[in-house]
Amino acid sequence: MLRPAAYVVLVVVGLALTVLGFIRFTDTFEEARAYRATPVCVPAAKPGHDCVTLESGRVTKKEEEPSSDSTDYVLTVARETAPTDRYYVGKAFYRDVDTGTVVELKILKGKVFELGYHGHRSQPPNTPYLAIAEFSGLIAVGLVMVAAGLVGDIEYMAGLALAYVAGITIATGTGSIFLITFQWLLMVTLSVAVVCWLMVAVITYTTFEEF
Repeated sequence: MLRPAAYVVLVVVGLALTVLGFIRFTDTFEEARAYRATPVCVPAAKPGHDCVTLESGRVTKKEEEPSSDSTDYVLTVARETAPTDRYYVGKAFYRDVDTGTVVELKILKGKVFELGYHGHRSQPPNTPYLAIAEFSGLIAVGLVMVAAGLVGDIEYMAGLALAYVAGITIATGTGSIFLITFQWLLMVTLSVAVVCWLMVAVITYTTFEEF
């Protein structure tokens, strides 16, 4: 059996990883909505300055993609300075443009964050999956380490711990995609994230204790 001091270290390291994971989550959340608070570039903007570039794009194709319960509306847009790409838009946006229509693109750091046309606005998803996988793993490992350290008897729990790390990573990643996509206020988002973490932590601790 490990010494009590080892379990204390396990809890401390787990908390540190969890905090680091939440910091990375906050950074990713802020980066995802940065374009909303970033000014439009002006002619005098210095190279490398963070600002939103306005660019025109021409619709080259329109597609309706029916699914089991809805229809997705897709525009293929040829850009001035980048390859042609496909963007999902709303029904009204889709109906008001034709092949050849010029739409406005808002671009930050090479990514299209918004399409616009005569009052219509559409925000393509720019989900940072790699960053989400990174901080989800940190939070999952940290949570399991905290729970295992508090239980204080983990010699035979390796398999259960690994399963929980995998499950919590997937759950955290899925929830983070939801929170980053909906872009609520940061404090609201963090509050929801922390409450979910606490609930999962209690469930994990209880399971480990019973094991």
